[in-house]
Amino acid sequence: MNRTVIKGINRTILHAVLLAGAVLFSAPFVWLASSSAKAPDELYPPRWLPPAPAFRASSPYIALRYNEKPEQPVTVADEAWVAARGPVQAGLEKRVRAMADELPYFYRAYLEQPEIAEAVFAELLRRAPHDLFSRPVQEVVAWFAGQLDADMVRNAFNRVYRRVALADIYVYGWDSSQEHFGKVLDIPWRVVSGNVKIVPRKEGLRRQAQELHYTFKDEADFTLRAEMPLAMAVENVKKVRFMNHVDGTWHRIWLEVEMGGKRWRSETPAYTGGRGWQETTWQVASEEDRAAMVRTWLVLREAGTSDYDTPASMRLTLRYEASSPLMALANKLLFNYREVLRMVPLWGYVRNSMILVTLNIFGQILSSSLIAFAFSRLRWPGRDACFLVVLATLMLPPQVTLIPVFLIYKSLGWYNTLLPLWVPAFFGNAFYIFLLRQFMKGIPRDLEDSARIDGCGYPGIYGRIILPLIKPALAAIAIFTFMAVWNDFMGPLIFITDQELYPLSLGLFSLHATMGALGRQEIMMAASVLMTLPVIALFFAAQRHFIQGVTLTGMKG
Repeated sequence: MNRTVIKGINRTILHAVLLAGAVLFSAPFVWLASSSAKAPDELYPPRWLPPAPAFRASSPYIALRYNEKPEQPVTVADEAWVAARGPVQAGLEKRVRAMADELPYFYRAYLEQPEIAEAVFAELLRRAPHDLFSRPVQEVVAWFAGQLDADMVRNAFNRVYRRVALADIYVYGWDSSQEHFGKVLDIPWRVVSGNVKIVPRKEGLRRQAQELHYTFKDEADFTLRAEMPLAMAVENVKKVRFMNHVDGTWHRIWLEVEMGGKRWRSETPAYTGGRGWQETTWQVASEEDRAAMVRTWLVLREAGTSDYDTPASMRLTLRYEASSPLMALANKLLFNYREVLRMVPLWGYVRNSMILVTLNIFGQILSSSLIAFAFSRLRWPGRDACFLVVLATLMLPPQVTLIPVFLIYKSLGWYNTLLPLWVPAFFGNAFYIFLLRQFMKGIPRDLEDSARIDGCGYPGIYGRIILPLIKPALAAIAIFTFMAVWNDFMGPLIFITDQELYPLSLGLFSLHATMGALGRQEIMMAASVLMTLPVIALFFAAQRHFIQGVTLTGMKG
């Protein structure tokens, strides 16, 4: 085998290893990004890609999610599972249809669909004896059919029955007063336009509600309206909260509120995404929308006058707008990111982070390069001893100096300001000083001597000779500083209490305090992606300078 072939094989192996490493190290970020596009009930069991939205032009309908279907138990052999699955499914479907008289009447229109039996099958698998599938197929089928009862079918129907429905409505005042509009089935919703029918559902499901049986095949939207008494003054109305059931279709919901001759319209839509009951809150626009706090509401903007001026009454108008399959997919993929941008003053956090990043990068490059220039190019008494002292500071953990530094900054009046987070950068960093000193020592002194012969002093040598030649090292320091400041959490947590001064890291922590308590992990995934993207973009944009700055450090010219 000649040398050319061997080189080709080695190059191929090297590229394969690099590619495998890239895939391995990018897997966590891919998982983070995919999880950020999932609904809460899609996070478990784990799956790499988020499922596509269940686009439907008509509702209600029957459907199972991927994580609700019967899965082969790990203790069951492939042959036994293949042999028993079909007969068990068929037996359960037959048994479900035979129980029609024991179930609510409206179930009958859906009992022919196999998803109900599949949901029952999945539930019974969790109860099955570990040796069940080792028995004859007939015994397996008989066991599943014998375990089935009406309550189990009702539970399964509640899982597979996808519907849009309306329930309780609450109105809250600025003075913390609250009004709850009567019984769910007594709220006077009526159809204004569109192909929709309001169906009161009193039994057969876990919660009473007014179901909306709609189709978008002929019209692209439908509108509902209700007029209800209002005890509080119009000026006191702060927000309106709906309890509504969604069907995973990702159509859009718009609200209009009319009272006292004025009209308010929703600024952004809600969605029929996800599954099950959810609370949707619309709040009248106010100073709270610009405050540094987690916003859990959608904004209602005043939209002029209204012809509805009935005293002590309000009129609510809901408009459901159809989304095309492509728009439904976009709504689902971008929903969590929109929630992050809506819930927190993200751009304020980004502004604070960019201020800190800019000042720290400028300060570190300026101070560290000047100090390194003095250590590497100037001769002065005690230079080496001072350099050893600088290096010795690398051995001090930051936790050791935390309390004294905090007390110093507090005595200077810098507590709850951004000053402690960027002023120290203008006093150098021991590691960066060492890095630049080693880089500068590799620059030939002949260049410095030539500049001095031409009449250039030390400032000119520093600015015209040294700095242009250490650009790769400066780029590496800029990237290190950016990553350290962008991801810094302890510094802002210790020195800042005013939420308006929060950088992005601490701002997202405040979001986690709210969303984590609610179990909204997908929101935190989206927030983490938004925080990670600038770091990744910076690295790819400056990777050549970064690698060059690290690899050339200490090389002699």
